[in-house]
Amino acid sequence: MSKRRTPAGFYLAAFCAVAFGLLMARAALRLGSLTGDDTALVRAAALLLAALSAVVAEALLAARPWAYRASLALAAAFAGVVVLDGLGDGAPGFSWAVARLIVSAIVVGPILVYVRERSADLFGTGGQPRPRPVAAAAARGRWIASPVSGVSALFAQRGPATRKPRPGRP
Repeated sequence: MSKRRTPAGFYLAAFCAVAFGLLMARAALRLGSLTGDDTALVRAAALLLAALSAVVAEALLAARPWAYRASLALAAAFAGVVVLDGLGDGAPGFSWAVARLIVSAIVVGPILVYVRERSADLFGTGGQPRPRPVAAAAARGRWIASPVSGVSALFAQRGPATRKPRPGRP
C-alpha cells in the first residue's frame, strides 16, 4: 500500500491550525486566573477550539480524506464562538463579531477552498454530488410531480412522471 504524498499547501494549512491552536490554548491559560461569570464558558470554548485545531493539523499533515471536513468544522466552531460572544455583548458586540468574521473569512476562505479542491484531487471526493432524496425518488419513478408539491420543475425536461402501480392496488 503506497502512502499518498501530502501537498505542500496542506503543510501551510496545518501550520495555521497549529498556530491558531496555540493561541487558543494560551488564551485559555490566561483566562484561568480571571474570575467572572463568563470566564469558564470562554475558557471552555478556547480549549475546544485548541483541541479541534490539533485534530485538523493532524488530518492535514497526514493528508487524511476527512481533512476538509475537519477544517470546515474548525471554521464553523470558530464562527459560532465569535457570533455567540458578539451576541452576549449586544448590538456593538455583534457588529464587532461580524467584522471579525469578515476579516477571518479573508484568511480562512481561501484555505478551505484549497483544502477542498486538493482533497477532491487526492481522494476523488466532490466529483459527483450525492443525489437529493426527492430527485432520486423521482428518477426511480416513485414521485408524482404536481404544481402543489413544487417539484414539477424537476420533470419539465424529461416529461411527466408517473407512479408505478403496486401489486394488489389499483
